[in-house]
Amino acid sequence: MKKRRAIAFLKVFFVMLAGLVLLIAAHFRPDIPVEKLMDEYAGESSRFVQIDGMNVHYRDEGSGDPVVLVHGVLSSLHTWDGWAEELKRERRVIRLDLPSFGLTGPGPESQKGLDYYVEFMSKFLDALGIERASMAGNSLGGAITWAFAARYPERVDRIVLLNAGGFLTDDDRISLFKLAGSPLLKPLVRYCTPRYLVGLFVRQVYGDTSRLDPDTITRYYHLLRREGNRDVLVSFGKTAAFPPVSEVKAALASIEVPALIIWGDKDSWIPVEHAYLFHEAMPQSELIIYPGAGHIPMEEIPSETVADVIDFLNR
Repeated sequence: MKKRRAIAFLKVFFVMLAGLVLLIAAHFRPDIPVEKLMDEYAGESSRFVQIDGMNVHYRDEGSGDPVVLVHGVLSSLHTWDGWAEELKRERRVIRLDLPSFGLTGPGPESQKGLDYYVEFMSKFLDALGIERASMAGNSLGGAITWAFAARYPERVDRIVLLNAGGFLTDDDRISLFKLAGSPLLKPLVRYCTPRYLVGLFVRQVYGDTSRLDPDTITRYYHLLRREGNRDVLVSFGKTAAFPPVSEVKAALASIEVPALIIWGDKDSWIPVEHAYLFHEAMPQSELIIYPGAGHIPMEEIPSETVADVIDFLNR
């Protein structure tokens, strides 16, 4: 009887193991060499500059007073396409793929916190010969923007924060990154990212998914698989740690340049309540809430948001 039970158990075990292997095999997606992504995602205005051993991808368009656009986590400079078309009519518009994202890919450090990105932005502006600029940042890019303005006030004219990070705690961490950081799931997340899963993630950051173009999902899917980029998924819980709230408030209070805070009220990643925390902490700030928009309003409703930003920058 015991022998039969053992045999039955082993059969079930091997069937389940085979099923797991087949499931992983069906969802396995290899890295994509950056050279294969160049034709699709490096346009005529794309340029590259060497910083910290990375070939940093950026676009530099238009002329006039410079404005620098900084994207959020798992995104790229393409998230600003709608804004760039309008802004470059009257300004010099610079947008880039941050380290670990887009075509830039991973840098020399496996862990990249907020301080790293602030200093990276300083090096990037130096490389382009920009002493002073306005800045706009979304999500992680928003945190980089306010932290840069607090550390280098002499280099910033005005700032725009879109659904910015800063007040998130470990308990608030997005479920995607909690799962990705799990020791058991890290290998799966690193290599098993089919398009439909990426589509689920992208739908999370839109307030109204009817505004989401299938080509946009494809772009996120391809650039996430750029060799090395998926490493950020399994380490982001550590890399994106923000300073204590008291330090964040002190940094925000020190910013004297005009600031515009933009938020989509359907943000499922950083609640709209955080918009009011930023507004309260920044004495020179204005606040605009967009009903129905999600975490990336500059991509979801570009025309509406950029019109307000142009008005703010031109005052």
